[in-house]
Amino acid sequence: MFVLPLRRAAAALCLAVVAGVAGCGGGAEVDVVVVAPPPAPIAGLDLVLTRVGPEAVQVDWSDDPEAASFVVRRNGRTLAQVDALSLIDASVQFDGYYCYDVAGFDRAGELVSASDTACITIFP
Repeated sequence: MFVLPLRRAAAALCLAVVAGVAGCGGGAEVDVVVVAPPPAPIAGLDLVLTRVGPEAVQVDWSDDPEAASFVVRRNGRTLAQVDALSLIDASVQFDGYYCYDVAGFDRAGELVSASDTACITIFP
């Protein structure tokens, strides 16, 4: 019996096991999937949005001692990468609807914490 590597997926290693089967006159091939353990759960960050000016939103989040930096996203796009626990977004406009989320990363660049998404509407 021998093992042939077929492909490597993100969380699984797929192998083909080829073995001679007695009385069958040949070999049989069986796919075997070895699944790696799931990644460690990430910590949750509390997220608070506050309107601080006519066209400005302050984004605050809780600390995670494992995080060396935080990425703040607005409407699914990166707004900033900071090492603070707060950010003022002065690029919002009246009648705009904005959704923010924050992710914390350790010094190796691994995701260690994340917030849920919070949204705010900027009324005139």
